[in-house]
Amino acid sequence: MSLFFAVSSTVLSVAVLFYNEWYFEGKERRTFNFLTVGCWVASIGALFAQDWLVFVVFVEVVSLILWRMISFTDTKAALIYLLAQLGAAGLILIGAAGASLEAGTMAVGPVPSEWRWFVLVGLGVKTAFPGVHFWLPKAHSAAPTPASALLSGFAVKLGIYGIARLGTFASSPELLIIGSVMAIFGVLKALMQHDAKRLLAYHTVSQLGYMVAALGVGTLLGLAGALYHALAHALFKGLLFLSVGRLEKFYGTKDLRLLRGSAAWDMPYTFVLFIVGALAISGFPGMSGFASKVMIKEALKEQGMYPVYWVLQAAGVGTVISFCKLGYYGFLSGGKKGAIVGRKEGLAYSRGSFGFLGMVILAAGTVFLGFDPEVTSGFLKISMPGFFGWDNVFSSLLVVSLGVGIFYLVKDFLSSGFRGSVVLDGLWKKIQHVPLAVHFVIVKMHSGRLRFYLTVVVFATLAILLYLAKHWR
Repeated sequence: MSLFFAVSSTVLSVAVLFYNEWYFEGKERRTFNFLTVGCWVASIGALFAQDWLVFVVFVEVVSLILWRMISFTDTKAALIYLLAQLGAAGLILIGAAGASLEAGTMAVGPVPSEWRWFVLVGLGVKTAFPGVHFWLPKAHSAAPTPASALLSGFAVKLGIYGIARLGTFASSPELLIIGSVMAIFGVLKALMQHDAKRLLAYHTVSQLGYMVAALGVGTLLGLAGALYHALAHALFKGLLFLSVGRLEKFYGTKDLRLLRGSAAWDMPYTFVLFIVGALAISGFPGMSGFASKVMIKEALKEQGMYPVYWVLQAAGVGTVISFCKLGYYGFLSGGKKGAIVGRKEGLAYSRGSFGFLGMVILAAGTVFLGFDPEVTSGFLKISMPGFFGWDNVFSSLLVVSLGVGIFYLVKDFLSSGFRGSVVLDGLWKKIQHVPLAVHFVIVKMHSGRLRFYLTVVVFATLAILLYLAKHWR
């Protein structure tokens, strides 16, 4: 499992390094190359950690690096991201400490039931469970495009990896419900966006829902499906973010209400690569997303979990509608003489070969995994020769056809960039002052007085000793 995730993070990091050469200039390029390599090294450390403490330390190094990347463009979004990640790390450490107290080990793996929920909720924040996902759209929208690709491509997958390592949740209704809600919620929110990167961010939530639901099945096939989809998602979502990044550089905006130009004609190679990513996330036959989703759906059908299966099918239709929207208003709607925003200013960016090389790496991996899915299933030691059976192909084409047809009927409504309102998103606006207030209180407590620090240490030590005495009776 660790090796599988390491491969996806390595491929994505290499692609982003090439993309950085085109996206940034001078000192900023060198800084982001260094941060990208650091992010990869820290992720490898997390994936091969042997206990929860070391896992959390490496994951938080990844969080700190991404915080630095995001802060280049938006310090507030970066702070919200960092506070959310640190809070999640605290929950994981509480669960791990409790497990160590009860079982005598902090080894990455199953945790005693009374402590498991601390770890699961902490990992849920990192995986953007609905209700604690508030940091993800903000971070994606504000971050430089390479940072968004790294964040979506494998940073959030560290949460999925942690949930998988917690142990099998045999027919876990909690994970099945959470995964189903994530898949639908992410799609509905994505359809409301006019910011292209926020649209992609909510689809990260939705696609993570597939993985969470697959882990909830509690079978080897479900686990393999989750791992396969994690790899496929790293490739096609990285490709989609990098495609949108080229749009933003070329036209100076990522607002779909303004990107009604001639991008498909101005940037034909970018458009082709975008289409590869869009087909993959939509589950089109021959693409990586098709193969991974087939494994997840087969795992659900094998256990008779048809309600979850149909929820994921509905989410698939919504995914197709979303990427029809992104493709149409981002690349096609204006024809060759569409309305252009900042075209001349961004023209030079379209000529960089390094950006294309990074994107081609991801596109090639996406197509390879789609046309030869048995390579991955064999690596995962899962025998599943019927990927291209007529029922799987028909099911996929039906979802794609429904999505395209519905988009054609409602495309004028979607063009307004209708945002709607969801209570869970609005909730953060009401409570965001709480973690910020805690942060400032902690800063204020640093008085520099030795007596104050000694008092805190004494009382903290007494509290820990009393707690241990209670549990060691």
